[in-house]
Amino acid sequence: MRTKTVSRRRNAADCRDDSPAPHLYDKGDIEEIPGERKALNGQNARKAADMRLALYQPDIPQNCGTILRLGACLGIPVDIIEPCGFHLDDKRLRRAGLDYLSAGDWQRHGSWEDFRAVLPGRLLLLTTRGETRYSDFSYASDDTLLLGRESAGAPEEVHRAADARLAIPLKRGLRSINVATAAAMVLGEALRQTDLFPRGTPE
Repeated sequence: MRTKTVSRRRNAADCRDDSPAPHLYDKGDIEEIPGERKALNGQNARKAADMRLALYQPDIPQNCGTILRLGACLGIPVDIIEPCGFHLDDKRLRRAGLDYLSAGDWQRHGSWEDFRAVLPGRLLLLTTRGETRYSDFSYASDDTLLLGRESAGAPEEVHRAADARLAIPLKRGLRSINVATAAAMVLGEALRQTDLFPRGTPE
C-alpha cells in the first residue's frame, strides 16, 4: 500500500542517542517522513487483517531501512516502537531503504504502551530464547512479527506480552543472525502459509 509523505514535528520520542537519554530537537524542527502513516490521537488506522512487522527500539539504521524496504516490496506494514538508537532521517537508513521508503506503509509509536494499545492480533516475538521453531508454527493473517533490539533483544515485559516466542535454529555455538535476515526468513514462512505473498510477477 502506497501512502502519502507527511510532515511531522520531531520531538524527544522520535529518536535517542547512543546514551539512554533522549535526544532533544530544537523547537520548530521539521522532517519529511516518506511512507509514514499518520497517527490520529495515538490510534493507527490499520486494517484488521494486516500481517505486520514490528521493530522494538531498533539500534541500527541500516537494518531498519532494510526491513522497511522488505515491507514495502512484500506489501507488509511496519511498526517502529520508539525510542530508536538513531534519527529517523539518518542517511544510513535512507541509503538502505532507497526509494522504497516512500512506497511502503509504516507507523511509529512513541512507546511500547502506545504500540500495545493498537495491536490487532497475536504478537509473535522472534527471539533466540524462543520455545518454538518458526517453521513449525501456524501463522494467521493478522499476526504481528516483533523483532527486538540488535544490542539487547527484547526485555522481559515484551517476552511476557508475546502470544508466542519463535526461534530460528542455529548452528551450535553461534549466537544469532542479523535482525533483517531473521525478519525476511520468518516473514517468508508466514506469507507462504497464509498465501499472502503479492500476486505481482517478478520483472
